[in-house]
Amino acid sequence: MRPVRYLISLSLVVLLLTTSVSSAWASPGSLLPVMATAIEENLNSKAAVLMDMGTRQVLISKNPDQRLPIASVTKIMTMLLVLEALESGQIKLDDMVVASPHACSYGGAQIYLEPGEQFTVEEMLMAVAIKSANDAAVALAEHVAGSESAFVAAMNQRAKELGMENTHFINACGLDGISVTGRPEDEGYSSAFDVALMSVAVLKYQHILRDWLTTRITYLQRAKGPVELFNTNHRFIRGYSGADGLKTGLTDAARYCLSATAERDGFRLIAVVLGAPSDELRYRDVTQLLNYGFANYVGRVVVGEGEQITTVVVNRGEQQQIPLITAAPLAVLLKKGESLDEVEQKVEISDRVFAPVVKGDRLGVLKLVKDNQVLAEVDLIATQDVEKLSFFGNLWRLLRSWIGV
Repeated sequence: MRPVRYLISLSLVVLLLTTSVSSAWASPGSLLPVMATAIEENLNSKAAVLMDMGTRQVLISKNPDQRLPIASVTKIMTMLLVLEALESGQIKLDDMVVASPHACSYGGAQIYLEPGEQFTVEEMLMAVAIKSANDAAVALAEHVAGSESAFVAAMNQRAKELGMENTHFINACGLDGISVTGRPEDEGYSSAFDVALMSVAVLKYQHILRDWLTTRITYLQRAKGPVELFNTNHRFIRGYSGADGLKTGLTDAARYCLSATAERDGFRLIAVVLGAPSDELRYRDVTQLLNYGFANYVGRVVVGEGEQITTVVVNRGEQQQIPLITAAPLAVLLKKGESLDEVEQKVEISDRVFAPVVKGDRLGVLKLVKDNQVLAEVDLIATQDVEKLSFFGNLWRLLRSWIGV
């Protein structure tokens, strides 16, 4: 009997060990917080954020809302406003930008513009995106808004619209101690989380920016000889797989800053570090953040922006039914090993929609759901205006329904 008892005991031990090991391997996601904390504690920068672009979910953060100077990372907002002006038709890439004495007065990184010198919007944007030229950034600001102070007011307004609650701009280029807000002692600042938000916004225009952001060296032609544009972000672009942007920053007050982005297999991450002690350490921090994201997560755009999802009945409207489209891309972030098969799409429509309807009105929502938990959602918006039907129009529609016409 004793050998039998030994055999039973041994079997139970093996079973318990097997169950424990299986349970541990079944939930690798349980280790993610531990790894994320280790990376956070290893960061040299004052503040940092790792964000999935598709869902805007923060995967790692260190002092994400701390207000800090961000130096030339400011130019992400400058580029965003210029690109939005291009999209709206307010300006064109081949418009000529005339350098003012004010724009030419800026020091730091520059292309040494002279008063009255002209370059196209495209060339000025290249100088900002590649070389981080302060004079080009201010010249563009003046071209878009008429003055740098008006442009900076627009920068701050756009920051509010993006939900950047810990940001205040005082100039268009990010130099320390230069305020055009009318308050000489004004100080500029932002946070790692806010920088990530405006990075998401500007990356909507990656199809325009990518060639410049990934250019290591090129030249602008001018009468007195070519101007070299050497990419301030060349170290990251050359050294990291999938890297294709975004913006460096360095001043005495801000120290070494970087908003870095990389894409692999359609999955884009944004890593922001502020206040790193050295150039080497900011790249080390960014690399740690991105490596963690790509090793442990996968992101997918499930539904693109502007895709028709369903239709909605419009009561008392000239059109009785209109399509609804997504207001933005709908993406999902999954831990490695999870499947999209487990994620379902749910459409929720407003109970009753009455005319008038304005194009762009939010009339529903599309949700991605897993295990009754909403992973992500996007607004469903009207594709057209719908005028309210007149009294006689309603009467005629009622009569037609009665007679079956």
